[in-house]
Amino acid sequence: MIFVSSDKHIFSFGPDLEPVAYAKPGDIICFETLDCFAGQLTSEIQSIANIDLTRANPATGPVFIEGAEPGDTLKIEILDIRVSKTGVVVALPGFGLLGDKLRDERIRICRIEDGFVYFTVKDSSRPVKIRLPYKPMVGVIGVAYSKKVPSTIPGVHGGNMDTKLITRGTAVYLPVFKEGGLLAVGDVHAVMADGEMCATGCEVSGEVVVRVDVIKGCSVQWPIIEAEDAIYIIVSKESLEEAFYEASNAAARAISCSLSLEFEDAYMIAGLIVDLQVSQVVNVVKTVRARIPKEFASITQILEALNNR
Repeated sequence: MIFVSSDKHIFSFGPDLEPVAYAKPGDIICFETLDCFAGQLTSEIQSIANIDLTRANPATGPVFIEGAEPGDTLKIEILDIRVSKTGVVVALPGFGLLGDKLRDERIRICRIEDGFVYFTVKDSSRPVKIRLPYKPMVGVIGVAYSKKVPSTIPGVHGGNMDTKLITRGTAVYLPVFKEGGLLAVGDVHAVMADGEMCATGCEVSGEVVVRVDVIKGCSVQWPIIEAEDAIYIIVSKESLEEAFYEASNAAARAISCSLSLEFEDAYMIAGLIVDLQVSQVVNVVKTVRARIPKEFASITQILEALNNR
């Protein structure tokens, strides 16, 4: 197994990345990750104003994958996610969907044990402890893009997609833009709901174990997630309307290809079987997904339909 420590990390998926490790197709890589605040928040009495938000969402890596060239696709299987014993949740005026309603900032440190995340309110007249199911997922996974990217913002290269389906047992497919792909992973959550409405999940440090492979001669148009029962096309755009439009278009094209239908008929079938879902709405770029049940399209058919080459 190849181990990449968290002190080797990036804050952007631009074209000038330098590899910190090397791997071959079939190799297993363990990415040790920082939380989205790079370990700067450790107490509920800290002030968020005193931390450096330019260090938000670090991604460990990047790793050069031998044989990956522009025009190929990386397949990243998520084998395991291990997290720290505590996580942090933040509410900050001006951040998240309801940031305009917040009177002050608030930090909650959550304990994680025995398959649960414990959200505890101690500083009130009636202390509250809420037990939440532990559902670890990866917020940031991406490759070097061919153009300059401000931060780990999501896009066709992956990035901060904050999609809770990126978890144990799923595979992520990303297009390759630079030689070696230059894969980086970070921003793990112990639990997070679709939308991530308050701008954070339960942010944790941890380890993400993946297996990498290279699919030659195929460059997917958008990131794709393969789960046990369905395939998801992940689209990030400046507005939800734009993102849903492009995700719908990609799904209809995929169905047209897999079922050998004209676009009009595939579009109607999509209206019957494709679920449009929200991943996150708190970044400048919004992320959505189109869910296609595997009984109507295989991963091979969808990769072929969305091949940019």
